[in-house]
Amino acid sequence: QQQQQQQQQGMDSIASELDDLLQLSTEQKKNLQKATEGIETERRAVEVVDTSLTAMLSNSWLMNEGVEECTKEFTSILNTTQMSKFMLWADHNSESIDQLDYVNAPPAGSQPSQGPVFVFGMDEGPHGDE
Repeated sequence: QQQQQQQQQGMDSIASELDDLLQLSTEQKKNLQKATEGIETERRAVEVVDTSLTAMLSNSWLMNEGVEECTKEFTSILNTTQMSKFMLWADHNSESIDQLDYVNAPPAGSQPSQGPVFVFGMDEGPHGDE
């Protein structure tokens, strides 16, 4: 939270400095605002990817040959935007993902158990916890 506030203050300072320097018209400011819509979402997506890759690199047990092979196959199918959205979704649903039991999966014909709840349609509305 504090880091976000510091980043915002830094960005506000840069914006103010550029505003003084460039002396943009109201129309130019509106055009710049339109051109940068969604940029914060993209920045967060890149941050999630960076955090995930850093975690994988610093914890060798997360990557083994089988996991690496599956990961490469999966990521080769997705384009950059899709990968960013997937990483945001995974981050948003990390608690539910942590509850999955990969080792003791129920038999195919069994009744579904009370499992984790996943959130879908993330870009349909505002995010409550961000």
